[in-house]
Amino acid sequence: MVEERLNELELELVNIEYRKENKEQFLRVFIDKDNGVDLDMCSQANRAIKESFDEQEIPYDYLEVSSPGLDRVLKKERDWERFSGYRVRIKTRKSFPGPQRITGILLGFDSENIAVELEGELLKVPREMITIIRLHPEF
Repeated sequence: MVEERLNELELELVNIEYRKENKEQFLRVFIDKDNGVDLDMCSQANRAIKESFDEQEIPYDYLEVSSPGLDRVLKKERDWERFSGYRVRIKTRKSFPGPQRITGILLGFDSENIAVELEGELLKVPREMITIIRLHPEF
């Protein structure tokens, strides 16, 4: 439902977080577009999502719509393609025999692994061992 409404606005759903904080329900929706999003786009998306939730009587106390930020989560293969060549931080499962946190350049992926350049070396991390991948910009 959220993704459909965003598609109507030519926006991409990046991530949804639903959290309870101090007995209040927060719904955070992260959106993007190839050339980025601005405040007007976030406002339009907020109105469209709110309208849908009100029609469906979906409970929430606070709805936040924003861009995914500089350290956005990379979840989809489309994200991995788009941000190939960018610096990323990967967190791995405890059962992974290598480092639990990996920071390097995203080189690519296949059906089984994510390839990262780590200190000049190629490291292939099995996709099932990854808990999260985020952009990790340098400042």
